[in-house]
This record gives sequence, C-alpha cells and structure tokens, in this order.
Amino acid sequence: MHHDPGLNNIMGRKRKQGKARKATKAKQEAEERDNHTNDERRQPPAAQIQQWQSGIPKCTHGVDDSITSEAEGISISSQFARAFHKSFQEAVIGDLTLSNCLLAANSAAMDKFPEVRNDSAKMGSVISYFLWSGTEHFLEDNYGSAKVAATIARFIEQFIAVELKLTQAELNWPKIEEMLIRSDVHTLVKFFRHRIPCSCLDEKYEEVKNTAKMGICYNEHCNLPNRTTERSKTMYCSRCRCATYCSRECQKTAWKVHKSNCDKVAKIQAQFDARQQNTT
Repeated sequence: MHHDPGLNNIMGRKRKQGKARKATKAKQEAEERDNHTNDERRQPPAAQIQQWQSGIPKCTHGVDDSITSEAEGISISSQFARAFHKSFQEAVIGDLTLSNCLLAANSAAMDKFPEVRNDSAKMGSVISYFLWSGTEHFLEDNYGSAKVAATIARFIEQFIAVELKLTQAELNWPKIEEMLIRSDVHTLVKFFRHRIPCSCLDEKYEEVKNTAKMGICYNEHCNLPNRTTERSKTMYCSRCRCATYCSRECQKTAWKVHKSNCDKVAKIQAQFDARQQNTT
C-alpha cells in the first residue's frame, strides 16, 4: 500500500495543532480558575461575611431594633438622634466651630423632642444609636463618618454627666474634639469597642492595636508637624486638665493664652467640688 508522504506531513501538523489548541485551552481555563480564586480572596471582609452569613440577622451591636429601624416613629430616641445628626451637618456647612455645631444640634433636637432632654434613659438610647451607626461605618472603612458618630456620642455622654447625673463639672471639650479632629484609627476603634457588647470590632482592633495613639500640643506655636505627637509623650495642664502639651517649654509659651480659660475651668471645678462635699 502506497503512503503519500505529503499527506502524512499534513496529518502530523494537524495533530500538533490540535494538541497546541488543547494545551492553550487548558491554560486559559486554569488562569480563569486562578483569577476567580484571587477575586474571592481580594473581596473585603464585609463582602465575605455577607456571603458566609447569608440569611443570618445582621448584628445591631447591642442596640434595640427600634433604635436602628429606618421607620419613622418607632423610637423617639432614634428620631432625636437623626434630628441631631441632620442639624449638626447643617451647622458644619455653616462653618461654625465644632463646639458651636454640637451645641446648635443639641438645642435643635431638644426643641423638636423636649421629652428626651431630661430623660437619661432616652438620652442613653441616643448614644446607642451613634455607637451602632459609628461601628457600622468603621466596619465599612468609612472612618470620617465613624469619627462624627464617635464625637456626637462622646458629647452626649458628657451632657448626661453634666446636666442630668451631675457627676461632672462641665463639658470637657478637648476630649470631645479629639474624636473628630485628632483621633487616630487606634483611638477610634477602641472608643467603639469598649462601648458595644459584641465582638464585631475585635478583628479590627487586633489590626491596629500596635498603632501609636496620637495627641496634640495646645501651644499654637508648637514646632511639631501639625502639633501632634504620640499621646504617651504629652502632659496635661495639672490645674484644669483640659489642655495637653508636648513639653514644659510649650506649656510655658502657651500660658498667656491658656490662663483665662484655665482660671474659668478651675473655678467651675472648685464650685462643683464644694457642692459635692455639701451633699455627702
């Protein structure tokens, strides 16, 4: 039987081409599988958790559903919190100082919902609303909104202590302001984690717990970049404990500016201490 060598060459080339196509296809399929796996690995934790926990009720971080509900009228505290936040945003747009923004928002919310003002339980629920929303923002890596929630929560905590429970002389504005203006990620996650009963922020805390907490020097002429340094290296004014400095030199330099406010705070604190002694 005669075999045509040209035909054999053609058939050989076709077999080789077929094998090459199969190898290319197999390689493409392997790459697609790898890309799919990598895509899954690159998904943010929130997306993975949502996939893994599909159908499981979302954690409300210890807050009652009536507080987190979007429905109007479910909770007077929830409505108060939303009114406070809205008024705060409007005040910020008006370029007021942080303290004036918070005071304006508090006044507006209390005018609208006066039954909340003198009820420490309802005001506590307002705090819970901002702890819940702030934790949610933090889990979404929305640190700006988380800072706003933490600032409002701390302001209301101080308001309750000063106005309702009478356990504090006056609002400690530096402690309130540090949440929005100077808080680092470590400070922020610790603030929320210590106030919610769930473990939703434990993983985040492990990621940032070794990050240095930052503090600010209240000397306006401090030479440090942005007047910030590690908080462990700062010192409080021992008289009012409402201002911090990076060094004795900065404290001395700032004294002329700080003196009047320090005198005011010290006087209020002395009067408060005297009242406390008379009631015991």
